[in-house]
Amino acid sequence: MPQKKRKSYYTAAKALHWLVALIGILLLMSGWRAGDITPDNKPVFMMIHSGLGSLVFVLMLIRWWWRKKHKLYVRRQWYKKPSILIQLLFYPLLLLQPIIGVLQAAFTKYDVRAFDLINYSALAVENEQMFNIFHKLHGIIAIVLILLLCIHTIDRAKQFFVEDEVSIPK
Repeated sequence: MPQKKRKSYYTAAKALHWLVALIGILLLMSGWRAGDITPDNKPVFMMIHSGLGSLVFVLMLIRWWWRKKHKLYVRRQWYKKPSILIQLLFYPLLLLQPIIGVLQAAFTKYDVRAFDLINYSALAVENEQMFNIFHKLHGIIAIVLILLLCIHTIDRAKQFFVEDEVSIPK
């Protein structure tokens, strides 16, 4: 594959990466504040939060497809690279988190409509016990994502400042 074409594939992959990263960080930060939102503001907050979560799900599916289609980041001995191992954890968790969020929304007492278009709360009847299970799972995955984000940031900073290894694989 010509280097110019390969570089354009990496540019698109990086754009998707940073878009998901920015939205994901915003979701993690706002998720911690969700309990402090007043009941009057809860529907608007949940509309935006669930909409952005749905967007992350779609963007992650596109990222995964893009990587497979263009055979990006395929390295020998991938299991020896912490950044690749972290990616292998990030992808499924970033797909699972919105699914758990939808299941949580399905059992909540609040009306949850992603971007006021998709009514997730209409998927099931209100059930406090099921809501609590999915709420707890959503929180646990958020903590794992924050830890992975910290490890990923440290690993990339180490490669950039110490190893000088941040480049497009050939």
